[in-house]
Amino acid sequence: MKQYQKVHRKQLWLRIWLHRGILLLLLSLVACQSGRQASQNLDTSKETRDETNLSLQNATLEQSNAQGQILWKIQVDQADYTPDRQKADLTAVKGDIFQDGTLVLKVKADYGQIQRDGAEIFLKDNVVAFDPRNKAVMRSEEVEWRPQDSLLIVRKNVRGSHPQLEASANEGKYDTSQQKLELTGKIKATSEQRRLQLKTEHLVWDIPKQKIIGDRLLDLIRFENKIITDKLKANRATVLLDKKQIIVKDNIEYKSLKPPLQVATNEILWHYQTRQVYSSQPVKLIQYQENVTVTGNQAHVNLKDNIAYLKGGVQGVSQRNDSQLYANNLTWNIVAQTIEAIGNVIYEQNQNPKFNLTGEKAVGTLIDNNIVVTNSDRQQRVVTEIFPESP
Repeated sequence: MKQYQKVHRKQLWLRIWLHRGILLLLLSLVACQSGRQASQNLDTSKETRDETNLSLQNATLEQSNAQGQILWKIQVDQADYTPDRQKADLTAVKGDIFQDGTLVLKVKADYGQIQRDGAEIFLKDNVVAFDPRNKAVMRSEEVEWRPQDSLLIVRKNVRGSHPQLEASANEGKYDTSQQKLELTGKIKATSEQRRLQLKTEHLVWDIPKQKIIGDRLLDLIRFENKIITDKLKANRATVLLDKKQIIVKDNIEYKSLKPPLQVATNEILWHYQTRQVYSSQPVKLIQYQENVTVTGNQAHVNLKDNIAYLKGGVQGVSQRNDSQLYANNLTWNIVAQTIEAIGNVIYEQNQNPKFNLTGEKAVGTLIDNNIVVTNSDRQQRVVTEIFPESP
């Protein structure tokens, strides 16, 4: 009996330990399973947070470069970021753009977008960009700012304004480092309180130097009291806004309406405010109402006073009476049609009777053959050569 009780007790303890082992094993399994479940829940929670867009209201956003210099700082009514924070949609944008720590542009727009973690900014609808360094203002419906290139790309209905100039074009690029605005496509620019108008397809406006460079066919029109006074066409032109001058080159066609005069040459310097035209190239002047043409190697045309001064190989031709005059220098009153020629003067009339006059000086009018040729040193009339008509 005692032996049986000892065996029974041993079996009982064995069962207890066995149950305890099974229980511990079950608890371990449950604990591991719970741990894995908790870990999965944490991962799921993390993924949910990562996939959630960040939305900010009445926020100020800014971006700096690797050296810690601020690139841009903008205020928005709302900014909605993508999960990777590389892109954000903006509403009611207003802010500043910097370059090497200096403010170069103040911008505003109805909408915007940050891309590539701030490497590019797009602005859209009612965009205005103002450069406080030179007072230039650019407006359009869409712009792109590239901080690394210091470049503002302006698209869709570009309008630029400045105290010296107003311009419009299809597209533009503004280099903030050099303060140059490049315009392309259907350009129209006006300056001097709308006294000068320029039309072309491409130009570069160097704002600090107050210079406009056009390298394609240009049409220039000058106004006075809203009335056209001068028209000019050329392949190239440089407008010096501070000096009120235009350097015009290649295939020039210049026309003054009052006085009636056309200028043809390959290069002129036009003081458009005072209406002075200078050419150091061979030049042809045409008074198209009286059909009188004068050519020379150099010319200065004072359209304000209706006087033209020509030098070097001067030739004057009147088609009305078929007469010609040659001289070294010539002063021509474009309206009165009077001339004063000096140096190696030759006057030829090809109507009957034909005759030829030579001397040192000539005065008179070409259109009615009223020319007097003299020797300037002795002030005496020269001998006239008459060529009678052959029988």
